[in-house]
Amino acid sequence: MAGVLVGDVGGTNARFALADWAEGRLVLSRVELHAGEAFATFEDAVGHYLDATGLKPAGACIAVAGPVRDGAAHLTNRDWRVSEAVLRDRFGIAAPLVINDFLAMARSVPEMGPESFEEVYDGEAVAGAPLIVAGPGTGFGVSTLVPSPEGWTVLAGEGGHIAYAPRTALERELAAVLARDHGYVSNELVASGSGLDEVHAALSEIRGVPCAAMTAAEMQAKADAGDGFFAELAQVRALAVMGAVGDLALANGALGGVVLAGGVSERLAAYFRLPAMRERFVARGPMSDYLARCPVRLLRNPEAPLIGAAAHYAQVHGV
Repeated sequence: MAGVLVGDVGGTNARFALADWAEGRLVLSRVELHAGEAFATFEDAVGHYLDATGLKPAGACIAVAGPVRDGAAHLTNRDWRVSEAVLRDRFGIAAPLVINDFLAMARSVPEMGPESFEEVYDGEAVAGAPLIVAGPGTGFGVSTLVPSPEGWTVLAGEGGHIAYAPRTALERELAAVLARDHGYVSNELVASGSGLDEVHAALSEIRGVPCAAMTAAEMQAKADAGDGFFAELAQVRALAVMGAVGDLALANGALGGVVLAGGVSERLAAYFRLPAMRERFVARGPMSDYLARCPVRLLRNPEAPLIGAAAHYAQVHGV
């Protein structure tokens, strides 16, 4: 076949590539990353990529950061609409697919080797058990990966919007300030990039310090340099992640393991290894032994959603 256009379209960037298969092995080529703000619409971004590369793909699978209904999605954190109809009618691509980005992220996991992962907590994966693939980037994605004799099934939803579950006095105070200002307080609001300014402001109010406008990179640089306030901010967000994925693993019987994904997860990696984080992941009252041997890994492959989109397309269309 002439190759499949695969895409990873999020609130910040849009990444495209051509997926092809050689002797049953997936190969990505012409990988390009573009800032979403450079284009007014999704159609403009796809058109730019196809014009620049001269590609005429036989199919397409685009992973998007938002809920997908009837082959279309509106990005949660950018005013773009992505649809199978546009790919088919404007670009002449047959049988296109639009899927949730964390469906693609999860579907990539069984396709990649150990070099794409970094161990966070060791353990022993239970054969045949589901896996949780989740974590914060611009938003907070969640998917459950279920193995079966027929292949892999991915259950994708909007689990990042599950309610935040504070446990410490500071976290309860933070949740109260966020609820006062923003109403519903989700794990996405507390841990993702889209909620960082709000959490920064809330923690500044609690600690009685000025809240100067700063970028995420500037906050991380201060935390890395030993600034106590920004280190505490990072720890609060990391605790929210580990509490969320522990709850998800418990609810789904995901003893195949947890894979942390997303750009914010990568930036919080050092905090995930603190003893308090493992305690937050495991401690579940009378069920605290349940997750004690559940392995947790961090996914570090920027092409994972493209690989997952290609694998999903191949599974659906029998490539």
